[in-house]
Order: sequence, then structure tokens, then C-alpha cells
Amino acid sequence: MTTKRFACLDLGTNTFLLLIAEVGADRVEPILDKETIVRLGKGVDAAGNLSASAMQRGIDCLQAYVALARQHGAEKIFAVGTSALRDAANRNEFIHAALAQAGVRIEIISGEKEARLAFAGALSNKTSLPGPIAVMDIGGGSTEVVVGEPNPLLSVLDTPLQARSADIGSVRLTERCIQNDPALPEEVMCIRQQTEAVMRATWPPGDLANVKTLIGTAGTITTLAAMAQRMQVYDPARIEGYTLTRQELGEIIITLRQRTLAERRQLPGLSPARADVILAGAIILETFLDLFTFPELLISERGLRYGVLMEQAAN
Repeated sequence: MTTKRFACLDLGTNTFLLLIAEVGADRVEPILDKETIVRLGKGVDAAGNLSASAMQRGIDCLQAYVALARQHGAEKIFAVGTSALRDAANRNEFIHAALAQAGVRIEIISGEKEARLAFAGALSNKTSLPGPIAVMDIGGGSTEVVVGEPNPLLSVLDTPLQARSADIGSVRLTERCIQNDPALPEEVMCIRQQTEAVMRATWPPGDLANVKTLIGTAGTITTLAAMAQRMQVYDPARIEGYTLTRQELGEIIITLRQRTLAERRQLPGLSPARADVILAGAIILETFLDLFTFPELLISERGLRYGVLMEQAAN
């Protein structure tokens, strides 16, 4: 089977991800998988623009990622921008700088396309799961949920799906609601209320009523799985396929609410760079599980970046 070596840059509101992989018609085999907390979307929700410092952090990361992709022999590099770049009025400034300074051409994808590619990526190494399946991706600026029942006779990219995206994310709601350290009860309630209102408007209960398997992907959810296992060193093999229960999540949220930012940075499984926004991300997940009565979710290490490379291999 012919394979190609491609690289994907997933440029999120909070995190930039790099995946270098051998890609074939029906598989993606990772060579290098890396994340950097860039916080490109810091302040975008309130100001409507990317800040100069955030753009510089982004360009610096892109240059480093491009160098790694070339070192590892990537034939092509694909870059996708999500919530922060969808929202920022000055996004073209960043897009032009990325091309001029890092040689990267960025495609800004819609929330629906982000959801569909995350679904494909999350299922790229899974078979025989009970359907319908829902895949949830909690990002820094937005949350995507996509529902489908993959047909074994079809490519996952060709599967009929129902995909929706909402402007709630760990960075966005932290900036909107939390000013104190640790967060006050009314600040936690602010996150819950905004999350529930948006979820009720975005995902009618009937859309999710028959879902048999809920899969969670992306950094917020994989971090919560690492915290549930009290990982001293992040181990992708222990994250992939882990079942995170509603009870475990509730215990993590209690711990996060009780601790200052400095104390959260010491918690096993939690990257210090995520410590300021993880509470909001955890509450988004908890609200979803409670609202749509899911007792648990299956964790996937794979997501949007895998779906991007699958799509490119199919073209």
C-alpha cells in the first residue's frame, strides 16, 4: 500500500498541534505528535482581534513546527485554523505573516467542518463501537459535537453526519467568567449557566437521545483523563481508550475549585500551561454529560489533525 508522509498543523485558540504521519488510503500512522500552548485566542472574545504578542507566539511556533516537519521528511504541510481565527477581525494579518515568515498557508475551517474532521480523526483507529456515535471536541474557543453511525462499507469521511459547533470553550469562558483565584461560586455558576444556555440552543435533546457511544477528544478532555489517572508523566497509550466517568469528572472539578492557580499547577496529570483554563473546560464537559444524561465518555488521543490528513490522503 502506498503511503505519503504529511504534516498537519492544527491552530487552535489555546493550543497549536503538530502531527507528522504516514498516511494511506485507510490509515494514519503517527511519526511525531506535539502540542504547544500558544494561547492565540487570548482576549479575542472581548476585543475581537488577535493581539500582537499572541500573533508573535503563533508565528514562532509555526516556524518551529515547519522546521520539525521538514526534518522528518514531510512531503506536504497542511495548516487549519479554528475558533480564534474564525472570530478575529484581524485574522488576515496573521495569515499573511504565517505565509511570509513560516511558509505556511492556513485554511480557516468552519465549525461544522472542524466537527466532521474531528469525528473522522477520532474514529481513525477504532472499529466495532456501538452506534450511533457522538464525538465531542472542547477547544479553547469553541466546542464541537458530531453524531453519526459509520457504515463499514463507507469511508468515515463519507459517513452521513450531523455536526454542530458552539462558541463555548475553555479560554473563552475563563475570560468571561473568572476573575478570582480560586474561582468564586458565582463565577463557576456563570460558566455553567452560559454553557447550558448555549448547549440547549445548539443541541436539541433528540439529536443525542439515541447515542450509544460518546467519544471525547482534544486537549481539555485528554488532560482530564490524565488527571483522573494521576499521571506524573503524560502517557498517550493510557489516554487512548480510557473511560472517564461522570463521577471521576465531578471529583476533579471539586479539586480544581478548591485550589489556587499555583496549587493547580502542581496537580498530577495537569500541564501547568493549562491550569488557568482547565476548570472552565471541565465544567463544559460536566454540563454536557448532565444535560444529555451520559454517565461516561471514551477518550481518544486522535482528533481534528488526524481527520485533516485523512481528507488530504483521499484527495
